[in-house]
Amino acid sequence: MDLPATLLAVRRLSARWPNVTLKLVEDKANGPAVVQSLRHEIAGFVEVNPEGGKISRAAAASPQLESGNWYLPHPLLARWVEQFIGECAAFPAGAFDDVVDAWSQGANRLLY
Repeated sequence: MDLPATLLAVRRLSARWPNVTLKLVEDKANGPAVVQSLRHEIAGFVEVNPEGGKISRAAAASPQLESGNWYLPHPLLARWVEQFIGECAAFPAGAFDDVVDAWSQGANRLLY
């Protein structure tokens, strides 16, 4: 996404999930501009500089997923679940990997 589309997406997600108090933003590409543009409007931004690549971050978080320590809502309750599972199943060879990357960064942050 370009910067205007990213700002709109962050605003929409923040409005949809108002109780989310932490928003991890990569300190790359347009991440710093997003934080600078929205920090006085939306609280909870933390800039992160993830270590390694997407595959290594997912590998670090996958044992918790494989051991059954993560629970997802039923797809009838949360439409995003099917897309999430599909992207995870196709990773790293799938066409998309941003959802897996976001999950793994969040998971690794919660674990450590």
